Formats: sequence, C-alpha cells, structure tokens
Amino acid sequence: MKEVYLYFRTQGTLADDDAAGDSAMYPLSHLTGMVPSADDTLNLYFKPMIPVQADGQDAAVINNDKVVCTIGANDHKDAIAALSRLFAGAANGGIHHDGFISVADDYAGTYAVSEVTALSTITTAAAVS
Repeated sequence: MKEVYLYFRTQGTLADDDAAGDSAMYPLSHLTGMVPSADDTLNLYFKPMIPVQADGQDAAVINNDKVVCTIGANDHKDAIAALSRLFAGAANGGIHHDGFISVADDYAGTYAVSEVTALSTITTAAAVS
C-alpha cells in the first residue's frame, strides 16, 4: 500500500499562500484522529511535522499539528464518516490512487467531501528547546 497525502489550504487569495498556517500537506498515516470542537467545527490531528521532544522536556508533553475544518451545524458524525470513507478508499487504491487528496482548498473553493465547507486554521507544532 502506498502513502496517500492530504492537502489543506486556508488562504482564499493566490498571493497570500506564504506562511506556515496558509497551507499544509500531511501523510494520511500521520492522521491521529478527528474531534469536534464547536457545533460547526471539526479538528483533525496529525503527528507533528517538527519534533517536539527536546532535552529536559517532560516526556508526557503531547504535541500535535491541527487542521480545523468548518462543517455544517452538528454534522460531526457525517463529516467524520465521509472523511474516513474517503481516506480508507484512497489508502486501498480507490479513486485517489494517485496518492494526493485535496481535502479542503479555500482558494479553489473545493472540498473532498460535502460535509466540509471551509477551513479555519492550520496549526503546526513549534519546536521546543
């Protein structure tokens, strides 16, 4: 099974895609879970791009990257189900067999599942020293 990559873009303006929180791509294998955070918000958590364990840091510290999706009001179960089906299908050679899924792109106005209507934020973990 080959790796599938998930793309997210929060910026609606072409020239403004120039900062860490504007767009990101994660391997599907780094998705750790999805959790509601408001009536119309679903957080996707990923293993961090930047290692966060530093000398002297408490090993109990957990740090993840987070992508916050806007969904329909109280549509969490349907959004999680739709994303899960999409990801499982791609991982098993389905429609996105090319290894790339544009999950949410605010510039293009395209979303891989109808339950996701926009992106709010992309947060990458900062290195701790």
